[in-house]
Amino acid sequence: MRYCGRCGSPLQTHSLVRERRNVSIVFIDLSGFSSMTREFEPERLRDLADEVLTVVAGVIEDYDGYVDAFQGDGLIALFGAPHSHPDDPERAVRAAVAGLKAIENIGKAKGLNLKGRGGVNTGVVIAGAVGSGRVREYTVMGSAVNLAARLETAASPGEVFVGPETLRLTRHSISYEPVSPVSLQGFPNITEVYRFLSFNEDSSDDPYTQLEFIGRKEELAHLAQVFDTVIATQLSSTLWLTGDAGIGKTRLAREFLTQIQARDPIKILWLEEQSLDTGAMWFQLAKQVFNLDDDDKVWGQLMKQGLDQYLPNEPRWQNYILGSVNLAEARPWRRLERRSVDRAFLAWRDLLRALVKKSANLKGLLLVVEHSSQGSSFGQFLDLLEQIDIPLLVLRTSRGKEVPAEVQQLQLPPLNLEESMELVDQVANPILKVATNSLVLQVGGVPANILELGRALNITPQGSFSGSLASLLQARLDMLSSTARQLMAYAALTGEHAWESLILELAGPEGDEALEELNSEKLLIKEPISSIANESEYRFQSELLRRAVLRMIPFTERPLLHLKIATWLENHAPLALSALIGRHFKEGKLHEAAYPHYLSAADLAVSEQDKSQSYHYFEELLKLELSAHLLAQGALAYAQAALSFGDSSTGLTQLNAADEWIELSSEMERLELRSVHKRLYDELSAKLSSQS
Repeated sequence: MRYCGRCGSPLQTHSLVRERRNVSIVFIDLSGFSSMTREFEPERLRDLADEVLTVVAGVIEDYDGYVDAFQGDGLIALFGAPHSHPDDPERAVRAAVAGLKAIENIGKAKGLNLKGRGGVNTGVVIAGAVGSGRVREYTVMGSAVNLAARLETAASPGEVFVGPETLRLTRHSISYEPVSPVSLQGFPNITEVYRFLSFNEDSSDDPYTQLEFIGRKEELAHLAQVFDTVIATQLSSTLWLTGDAGIGKTRLAREFLTQIQARDPIKILWLEEQSLDTGAMWFQLAKQVFNLDDDDKVWGQLMKQGLDQYLPNEPRWQNYILGSVNLAEARPWRRLERRSVDRAFLAWRDLLRALVKKSANLKGLLLVVEHSSQGSSFGQFLDLLEQIDIPLLVLRTSRGKEVPAEVQQLQLPPLNLEESMELVDQVANPILKVATNSLVLQVGGVPANILELGRALNITPQGSFSGSLASLLQARLDMLSSTARQLMAYAALTGEHAWESLILELAGPEGDEALEELNSEKLLIKEPISSIANESEYRFQSELLRRAVLRMIPFTERPLLHLKIATWLENHAPLALSALIGRHFKEGKLHEAAYPHYLSAADLAVSEQDKSQSYHYFEELLKLELSAHLLAQGALAYAQAALSFGDSSTGLTQLNAADEWIELSSEMERLELRSVHKRLYDELSAKLSSQS
């Protein structure tokens, strides 16, 4: 059918609408929510659940994850689909931990003992649209998803459990402890799981911390120019530093701060804007403004001293600031005081203004806010800072999804090839330089991907294909359009080489633009000479990339695609490509169609005196699921080829094999086969006699 039988919508002309992807799945569920809220009115129960799940979903999105579904009082999130990053497993664990923390904070604010449970697992899934008619939603399916659900169920309130693959991929940055024995329904072989303990924040363990900063000279000059304008005008300003995940926004900001600190006496404040509405930001800000330690027992005293210095005679402002970090009881609003702007925002704004105005040696203030979002409540506070008359530069990093068009913005491009090579040379084993050079272009000049490439190559045995490298290349492929990825999948399935008319026929009407995109990205390279007349031939930039693309094609969709490829090649390809046609018919489960093409490939190799290749094709032919008659024919042809090469031993082996299959053939077929068998046997006997 070309149209849906229910709604009349045109059906897609290509079959590849799903992908195999390496994904980290997060399950988060509220623990004991039903019993805790048994006495709640339905409206209050609904509002509480909505608030909790909305905040947790926001945390997932802060880490650039995808909320797949809400289930009762919990949710399912994906990292690695529909888009991915090289560090998706770590992002998933961090998001799960932050989500549970957010649940607890909401409970504290409402006087409830709210806790959640988390489960994180990493593995290969089928990702894509599921459903029928007009109801089709993106989701993932596979045992990896089921294991994540079992891990969440097994965890106790406040705990995050992870599976074996997540542990393997994150053990260098996150600490866990084993939990055993465990019994997970449907997974009898897994008797030990791993409980999250802490993040390893010690930068001395990070091999990339001390790397030389590469490139970004124009961007550093632009940041310095913006800050000089702030100093000259004595007015605050905001600059959004935007770019894709891993492009190097944080690294650039740190390099800029290092350079500007060496030049001017400035105060630097650095905030990580995650779970903004939980109040964590005020604690971060207080620690840096008042120079407090994590384990300082006299926070209240030190903050009071600082507030008396910067905001004397402002008891209410001081109370709002102390209240924001739970060191004072927040005073109730009076009706006439109610405004659209939180008074705590105003109090902190005035404190930062006083910090600069009353510090004689301070030339300016630089506030960096990571992972900034425009719509958060803390974003309202940052908007207030733009209105004060002090030399303050607010540098907000963002992936650019929610950045208003009218704001001052510096967008980071990928590193160029020379810079990328300079960066990867710092981390990759020199022995792997040739492989590294061929892969740098494929990761798109994204610094985080380049560093991950060096790491993946260093831990990947020669000739193998590690999961981290697969995830890295998957992240690179996610930068392409969906049609371009599909077209690459068809090309990868075709083989080491693919032909333009074939992949465009499979890709559908949008294939031309996709092929142009892949060609411009140098992911598919056009060959100067084609093995098929009047056809443009393409190859992948590397076999490693082709294998990464192959991993994304669902196994269930491959047979039909193989048959389409085989049929096109059968109508267009020369005899020299017989083996390729035979392989595609074989992979398409049409073994009888594969038989004559393997036979042709073997005969061609014999005519070219290529013994090794001809034997290989005969062996492939005899592995096919065929009738006894065809297998006997194949074995006799194999024996004849062996005799032509003077290989009496192989000839005799194949004649004996043919003899068994001849007995299983029909009576009419046996007569013809026996005649050929006798002729070859007589020839073999004569050769053996002459040799003796």
